Amino acid sequence: MEDNFSIGIIGGAGKMGNFFKNFFERKGYKVFISDKGVGLSLEDLMSRSKVIFLSLPMEVFPEVVKSMALFVKDDHWVMDICSLKLEPARVMKKYLKKGELLATHPLFGPFERDLRGKIVTLYPLRGKNCYHWFSNLLESEGLKVVKISPKKHDEIMGLVQVVNHFWLILLGNLIKNSGFSIKEILDLSTPSFFAQLKILMRLSFQDENLYARIQLENPYGKKFRNLFCRTCKNLAKTLNKMDDHSYEVFKKYFLSAKEVASQIEKLISSKIEKETKA
Repeated sequence: MEDNFSIGIIGGAGKMGNFFKNFFERKGYKVFISDKGVGLSLEDLMSRSKVIFLSLPMEVFPEVVKSMALFVKDDHWVMDICSLKLEPARVMKKYLKKGELLATHPLFGPFERDLRGKIVTLYPLRGKNCYHWFSNLLESEGLKVVKISPKKHDEIMGLVQVVNHFWLILLGNLIKNSGFSIKEILDLSTPSFFAQLKILMRLSFQDENLYARIQLENPYGKKFRNLFCRTCKNLAKTLNKMDDHSYEVFKKYFLSAKEVASQIEKLISSKIEKETKA
């Protein structure tokens, strides 16, 4: 390893903190952690580390950043992994006047075994060295790095995360209230529905508090939840009439979705082709 420095993870006893502790140690770095009753004090961790990695829930993020502000030096690299980016970026820029700042979001959970192809968003808030170091480190493990501003990130996450989780929670409750047993549903699942059930299955490993924060703290979540419900209500209202007009409306919605599906197919096929040639 060419980089001769240590990494300090604040919140290192949590699931994602521990995940990245193991990740950095595999890459040859010395890692310190600071958490409630575990590891070093904040001051001690920061005096021993060049990279300060913030793995914290948003409800404690501002207070911890304020507390560490006195110990930040010009040569520190500070990064967060909050699932939202606008507010953490604002907090870091407000209180941390020294060092480089990097906003990051790993688009996967702490239980992933294979990181190849997984996505991490990055955006340098101050300085470029931390950005280049971390992006190179991630890409060396086969991860895909996407550079995106905090505002654009949160807007897209209003659809990608908020609506996705919203739909999965609705699907789970729909199944629970359907009157059918899980076995009966599995026995008659089509391949596409079975694929959705496998995605729903992943909720069994997730933290309800994290998912609640994603729903309630994203400022763009309301917009996309309302769009989802409005689209669903309009289509259901028309189909429930079960007349000739219903068929025409359904086909219109279907062809619109088919157009999106076709664009997705082309982009994914192109991506697979490029990766195969690489």
